[in-house]
Order: sequence, then structure tokens, then C-alpha cells
Amino acid sequence: MARRYIARLLPKGTVPRVYIFCTLVQAIAFIIAESYTLYLIKMSHQATLKSQWQVPDIQSAVSASVTTYVVYSALFIMAQCYIIFLCGEAVATQNTIQVIVVVLFYFVCLANSVTRYISMFVWPSLAAHMFTRDNNMFLLQVTVVAMYCIALLALVVLSYKLKKDVGWSVFKRLGADISLHRAFMWHQCLVMILKMDVYFVGSYLIQMTALILKADDIETWLQITVFIPFCIVVIVGAFYALAGERRRLMIVVATCLFLSIGYFIFKIARVCDSDILNKPGDPYADSRPFFMITIVVCMLLVIATGAISIMSIHNFGSGLKEAIAYDKLRAKHRKMYATDKTTASDESAQLMDDQGLSPRDRFALD
Repeated sequence: MARRYIARLLPKGTVPRVYIFCTLVQAIAFIIAESYTLYLIKMSHQATLKSQWQVPDIQSAVSASVTTYVVYSALFIMAQCYIIFLCGEAVATQNTIQVIVVVLFYFVCLANSVTRYISMFVWPSLAAHMFTRDNNMFLLQVTVVAMYCIALLALVVLSYKLKKDVGWSVFKRLGADISLHRAFMWHQCLVMILKMDVYFVGSYLIQMTALILKADDIETWLQITVFIPFCIVVIVGAFYALAGERRRLMIVVATCLFLSIGYFIFKIARVCDSDILNKPGDPYADSRPFFMITIVVCMLLVIATGAISIMSIHNFGSGLKEAIAYDKLRAKHRKMYATDKTTASDESAQLMDDQGLSPRDRFALD
């Protein structure tokens, strides 16, 4: 019974199953590694508090450094959980664009792991010197970087094979209509990049809230009352406008995205301000390299989201909305009546009438 249930959950085909298996193994390995990193950070902090570093300012800097590395280790664990979700959904929906984006996601994780190694052992801050004599931490960070390189290489190979394996599925779903294929490609691109926005903008907000903002700073309240609600409304609005092909709402979303570029440019200038750079009380002392990566990635995602939103607007009204609705209807019909993909059934006509789809919409996907 259990074997049958597991078999139903697993994707069909050798390549998709190997892809999911490798993703799970890699994610579990990274989660264990990051959990051990958190343990070593805690032990290093305790050892530092008992050492000769009894100067209050140094103790405060050490505590801030520990908080920084704890937050980023937690974000790395969240990234692995999100990658599992993206990979599983990519295989389930046979979304080749999402498969490619997962590789780019892994590359960003690799860049962050290299940055962490550099910030701990190559150019450590005053507080980060507590890790320089920790051989376990050194070996662990080298291992994590090597693991990311191996995982990225394996994911590239599997993604290429998976792309070839499921690449023709879109033709089976959309037929030979080139304009419909083009519209569907931009639709998938926008959905995928919005999913990236959810993680990276969320990661940016977590970093700002946990590491940078202070209760007595006006920027904290602007962040809570303006920027966070703005991000949520724009991302939700983009999903809503795309699903219903609401042209005016999508134009408003694209405009808001392009205007927000100025905010990220301001934040880059703020982080790199010479008045606080490597000065006492620098709020970005240990988080600056990680924070810069996040800001740059968020800004590039915002630009890409705005540009792809405009491309998607041009495809509204091309019949893609009806084609996607029929594709979902047909999948529901097959599951309900247990029909084969090549089997026609009289019930589909009634189901289409119930959903308000005309007969011509059916041919877009046949």
C-alpha cells in the first residue's frame, strides 16, 4: 500500500526521478551542514565570551557578528527548502524555464557560500577573528563550497537531460501555434521570476529587519509601514493581473517595479557610504558582502520582472488564458473519468460549457 502511494507521488520517467532524488539528497546535506554551522557559531561565541576579550565594545561587536552569521545560515536553510519546492513543481508541471532558474538559484547560493568563507577566513572583521582558529569551521566552510560546486555541476547536467526529456511536452499541450508558444513562454517567465521575487525580496526584508534596523530609527518604521506592504501588494498584484490578464493592473505593477529601482540604488549607496565604512558602529560590518549580493539580485529581479511584465501585456488577449483554462479542465476531466490522453470523451463538451469555454478554445491545445 505504502509503495503504491509513494509510486504515485514520484514523477514518471528515469530522468525526473533522478533529478528529484539528487535535489533531495543535496538539500538534506546542505541543511545538515548549515545546522552544524549554527552549532559551531554558538560554540565559538561561548568560547569568545570566556576569553580575554572583555572589552564591552568588542563583546558587542562579537555578538552582532554572531547574529549576522546565524541569520545567514538560517536563510541558507530556507533556500534549500525553497529549492526543493521549485524542483518538485518544475518536474510536476514540466516547466523547463523553472528548471533553468533553479540552476541560477544554486549559483547565487554558491556565491553566498564563497562570500561567507572569505568574510570568515580571508578578510575577517575584528569580531569574525573568533573563527580563524576554529579548524572545524574552516573545514566545514571549505566542504560547503565544494559541495555547492559539485551540486551545481550535477544540477546542470540533470537539468539539461530533463529539458530534453520534457521539452516536447509544451508542443503536446499547445500544438503548433507559434504565437501561442511565445505568449506561453513569457507567461512562464513572469510566473517564475515572481517566485524568485518572493524568496529574494523576503530574504532582503529579513536581513533588514534582523540585522540593520533599530527601534529608534525612522527607517525602521518606514520599512514596516511602507516598504513591506508595498512589496506584498506589488507581488500579489502581479500574480493576480497575470492570471486574469488584467492589462491596467499589470501596467500599474510594472510602473511600481521600475520606480522601486531608485530605492535599491539608494540602498547600495547607503551600504557603501564612506562615512560608515569600516568605522566604529558600522551596522553593515559583517553583513555588507551578503547584503550587497541580496540588493543587487533583488534589483536585477525587479528590472527583469518589470520588463517581462511589459512583454506579457502584449500577449494579453491572444487566447493563452483560454488555452490554460482548457488545459486545466482537460487534466481534471482525465483524472475524474480516468481517461487516457488520446481518448476523447463526450463529457468534456459538458465540462467546457460549465466553464464558459467555447469549442474553438479546445483546438488551441489539441
